[in-house]
Amino acid sequence: MRTHRDRHGNAYRAGARDSVGDFLADLLALTPPSTHDDLKRLARNVLARPKYRRIEHRNAEAGRP
Repeated sequence: MRTHRDRHGNAYRAGARDSVGDFLADLLALTPPSTHDDLKRLARNVLARPKYRRIEHRNAEAGRP
């Protein structure tokens, strides 16, 4: 059951990452170029949060095949 839950979670997180990218593209189109570096840094910080990261299997994290 864990594998199914992980796949579902990863699909959900991938959709969230795509949404952040889409939102960033919209913001970049609407804001002056002087703010683009700050917006990109903000997007990187948001995507670095654990809730947006891909779920890895425990065996892979432990270095086991």
